[in-house]
Amino acid sequence: MYITEIELMKQKLEAVHKGNESELIKAIIADDMNSSIKKEMMEGEKYYCCQHDVLQKNFSVKHFSETYQTPEGKQEERMKLLSNPNRSNHHVVCPFHHVLVEQKVSYLVAKEPSILVKGENDAHTQKYEKLLSELADEKFNGVLYEWIVGASNKGVEYVHVYYDKNGKLQYCVVPAEELIVFYDSVNKTEIEQVIRYYYFNIVENGKEQAVKKVEWWTKNDVTYYIEKSDGSYQKEQNPTGHWTIIKENMEEIEKEQHGWGKVPFIALRNNSKELSDLKMIKGLIDAYDLICSEGTNSLLDLVDLYWVIAGYGGETASAIAKKLQVNRAVQISDSSGKVETKQVHLPIEGRIQWLKLLRKDIFHFGMGVDTDSENLGNAPSGVSLKFQYAMFNLKINGIVPEIKKSLKQLFCFLLEDCNRKNDTDYNVNSIDIKLNLNSITDDMEMVNMITASKGIVSEKTLLAQHPFVQDVNSEIQAVWQEKERVINYDTDEQTGQAGNHKSTAVSAKDDGMES
Repeated sequence: MYITEIELMKQKLEAVHKGNESELIKAIIADDMNSSIKKEMMEGEKYYCCQHDVLQKNFSVKHFSETYQTPEGKQEERMKLLSNPNRSNHHVVCPFHHVLVEQKVSYLVAKEPSILVKGENDAHTQKYEKLLSELADEKFNGVLYEWIVGASNKGVEYVHVYYDKNGKLQYCVVPAEELIVFYDSVNKTEIEQVIRYYYFNIVENGKEQAVKKVEWWTKNDVTYYIEKSDGSYQKEQNPTGHWTIIKENMEEIEKEQHGWGKVPFIALRNNSKELSDLKMIKGLIDAYDLICSEGTNSLLDLVDLYWVIAGYGGETASAIAKKLQVNRAVQISDSSGKVETKQVHLPIEGRIQWLKLLRKDIFHFGMGVDTDSENLGNAPSGVSLKFQYAMFNLKINGIVPEIKKSLKQLFCFLLEDCNRKNDTDYNVNSIDIKLNLNSITDDMEMVNMITASKGIVSEKTLLAQHPFVQDVNSEIQAVWQEKERVINYDTDEQTGQAGNHKSTAVSAKDDGMES
């Protein structure tokens, strides 16, 4: 016997005599909003949208240490702020995380995935693959792209399956930061329950205010709650099914509530530990942003020349500067005095070298491909390209199995809906999902390998590897249609030739009879 996470939470509340439903929801949401996991999710999303921490730093304010004497006669140090309104406060945001995520997602799904059916290529298989091709439409590809971006930013992202008001099955990405997901406590693989909370605006007493709305999903039903002004949660309606079927019997209308038998949320994990792509490189990106911002502000505030005047007193620096501008000279009262100019030199070379090291580390620990690298285009052979993508492929190999598993779960919902409406028996276990990775390759080398593999590897596999093929499912349909046209053309041609011979024979026979 085991105890689930939600049961554990209920027992904790009952122990402090707060076992009612509203208090349970308040406690769960409060713990979730303050959790480090949700803060890291928000951070990943912010950095993807180029909202870096450097934007919060004020470069016109400096910290310095000051020694002071306490009433007891002891000397202590304290930090003080020195504000200089004349100091530039420019912020440089270097969106490495955004670039790495886009590079990864484009590599994975820029080409549409191949959704194929295992088994013999008979009429049933062709019909099944045609249905899968229709399901994997433009919306499917858009949701998949958004799904992977969310998982890369947050470590995990979710797709929600639901029926719209017209009874059509829909699915969309729901932000992971809105969800509290409870798994079974044995192997953490099956979702037991999901609490979704989000803000929406209402008008109360003539004022618009944001309140939280809560949805509590189980395997068979969902319950809706709304936040009241005192912070408690009121149930909007009794638990309802995941969808409703309306039947009209004579003059009566019956509503049947139905559930999937599983929670209609599908998780896509970025890796087995649900770590975001930002986790390993955030400190490096922050350091790069700070150095670039400091260097830019120093350059903006740079004075090309400054004057050193000795033996001259009684006037302010601004007055001396004014005389130098107007008279091009200044009178020195002290015979030992002198006037000289000095030039300011910024440590540009050292800063550039350090930025290069940071950039290299960002792409190394971020496991990406630096397309600005001098070594990338030196040797275009397939082996060399694979070597350049070695670290990147390690990262990709961590999420590819997760994508395939999550897509199968999504198709499980889609096919169940199709089977129920069309009285079919399509099985999700017969689907084979292949991601067509969009890497830089030697096309000629790849085509030669495909040609040499004919008769050894199936046509479907070869088409999926061909550099000219973007959508394997559509290409398979096009190949079949071309073959059918060729067969029909040959058949018509043979039939026409046979007809001509027959007509000639008849004519000759008729001519003979007439003669």
